[in-house]
Amino acid sequence: MFDPLLPIPTDADLLAAAGELVGPAIRRQTWLLTLDDEQRLGPVISRIDDVPVDADPVAIEQLARMLRALTDEIDEVASVVLVWERPGDAEVRMQEADWIAGLAESGAPIRAQLLSSDDSVRLVDPAFAALVAR
Repeated sequence: MFDPLLPIPTDADLLAAAGELVGPAIRRQTWLLTLDDEQRLGPVISRIDDVPVDADPVAIEQLARMLRALTDEIDEVASVVLVWERPGDAEVRMQEADWIAGLAESGAPIRAQLLSSDDSVRLVDPAFAALVAR
């Protein structure tokens, strides 16, 4: 079982934590989890319901700017984890790939990006997302 007071040092630990916090997909939304400098769950866990389905450079930069501001303005936040939740299979779709690849290239302080689908929560490699993206 995930303990929110302990560090989340590995990807396996991160998947376990996200699986407990987010769980299988219910609807399309994006989760924002924050981590402190010791990789413990930070003070902000939030759902973002209005992220557009299709990523465009302006939307990507707006979200990246918000993530950078979060880590700049809140001392307890060193990095973020984004969980892209949507019903369906666990395959990365082009829309998610566009967001994941774009944010990975933005320089935002992102530790990882995950996909929550009907069956599981999985880690998405930004390099793979870049191959899927347009």
